Formats: sequence, structure tokens, C-alpha cells
Amino acid sequence: MPPSDFSLRRNYQKVAGFLSHFRHLAYNKDAFRRGAFGIDFAALRQLSPGAALILAAELYRVQRFVRGKLTAIHQESWDPGIRRMLHELGLFELLATPNVRPIILPPTNGATDILKFTADTEVTGDQCGDLLDKLSQIAGHIPAQNFIYDGLVEALKNSKHHAYTQPNRWFGVDPGTWFMTGSYDNQRKQLTAAVFDLGVGIPQTLPRSTIWEHLRPILSFGQPDDDGKMIAAAMEYGRSRTNLKERGRGLPIMMRLLDHHRGYLRIVSGRGEARYNSLTKKVKALTHHESIGGTLIEWSIQQ
Repeated sequence: MPPSDFSLRRNYQKVAGFLSHFRHLAYNKDAFRRGAFGIDFAALRQLSPGAALILAAELYRVQRFVRGKLTAIHQESWDPGIRRMLHELGLFELLATPNVRPIILPPTNGATDILKFTADTEVTGDQCGDLLDKLSQIAGHIPAQNFIYDGLVEALKNSKHHAYTQPNRWFGVDPGTWFMTGSYDNQRKQLTAAVFDLGVGIPQTLPRSTIWEHLRPILSFGQPDDDGKMIAAAMEYGRSRTNLKERGRGLPIMMRLLDHHRGYLRIVSGRGEARYNSLTKKVKALTHHESIGGTLIEWSIQQ
């Protein structure tokens, strides 16, 4: 069962541990011979959009692995707020869940408005424009909209061109697959956009990037498997260099929108996590015991 508080920010270790255990059970040729797998969210009481995006991607991959549709079980026991959020996120549309019950709850004036998941393998820019259009409908004017657009496109390009680059590794989805969502906190006037992929993770791709030689001296005194410091070093270096080429230019583009707005850029990848705060102009890094199994890039700005 998933932890009741399914949020990376508040409950990273239990969420990542659940995902790791779930993968161990699910991606086994004998697992589904013991009985059908179902989606049971009865334990959930809190769910953040970013963590929900990761969970949706994992369930999407499981269905491709088993070549069938997961069913929703024990729906009568689900928390009403969680049921509504999952419907609003479009989880059951993404998975084409065959037996999910329609929402019959009265509309609520929730603190947070959320957008339906989007998933694809192509990067045309239309998907990012559509996300911003929908965010503007619930949030009104979006500051630095062009910069958010550029950052989203760059994140999707990273998923397409760099995330699925290890030829002998099983990813379970088509190369380049990405997932995206957005939300708006009405009380805090805070807009958030998030992109996730199931790829190798930024710490695995950095040693093959054009900026690696510049980063190695920064990391030489750290642990070689310190994913958090690797991501943070790339963010710090990208912020201080505006003329980077090839793979090195992605992070400056992702961070540019925070030059003149309150907010943060958060990257969770592999076992690492790094967050850049526009007010302090500093990057905080963490390395966890468990990996989320991909890369989550999340922007949040306050109006």
C-alpha cells in the first residue's frame, strides 16, 4: 500500500521506498501469474501533483509491461478528496481504466486547481503552449510566460534526447516518453509546472555531457555517487555561464525565468535532489537512500 502522505517534499523516503518496492514486485515475469494487479488508493490521504505524476508514469509503464489494463479496486474506501484529485488529474483517462466509477461528489472550492496529465514522445512546443494556456485560465496572467515555455520545451527535449540513452537498460516505455502537469494554489497565488521521465537520470548523463570537465573539480572532494551534489553543481555552473553549448545550455534556460520572479526550480533525479531558490540565489542539495526512478523537474513561481 502507498504511504498516506504521498508527497516527495514532505515524505520522500516512504514515497520513494514504496515506488522501489512496487517496481520489484511488478516487473517480474511471475508476478502477474499470482493474480491480477489492481489500483488501490484507499490508504491515500494527501497527494501532491508532482508525486502523483510519478505514480501515473509508473502505472502507465506497468500496463505496457503486462499488456493489459489495471482495474480500480476498493473504490468505496477511497478518500473523497483523493478520488476527486485523481479524476481531475486525468489519471484514469491516461490509463484507460475500465471500471472506474464516475465522480458524483458536489464541486468544491479547492485551494489548488490542477491540470490533467499529458504524455507523449514528441516535442513540438504545442504541448507546452497548451499547458500554459490552461494554467492561464485558472491562474490569470502568468508572469514570465515565455521563459516558462522555454524551460518546459528544454525539459521535454532532455527527456527525448538524453533520458533513455543506455542501450542495454530496460525502460519499459518508448524512448523519449515524458509526462507533464501543472497546478495553481489559489491561496498562495503559486503556479507550478512539472515534467517527469522514466529515464536514467541526470547524474547518469552528466559524465557524458559537455560540461563534465568543468564540474569534476567541483565534485572531486565529494562522494562519487553523491547525486544531489552532481545536480546542484550543474545548476550552479549553468547559472554562472550563459554561453554554454549543447547539453550544457539546458539548465540556464530552465533557471532563467527565476531571474526576476519569486519561486524555485526543483530537480529530483536518481537519488539526488537540488532546489534553486530565486530569493536566496542559492542551490540546496540532498542525496537520498532511494531513487524515484527517473527525473522530475518542477518550477514554481508566485504571482
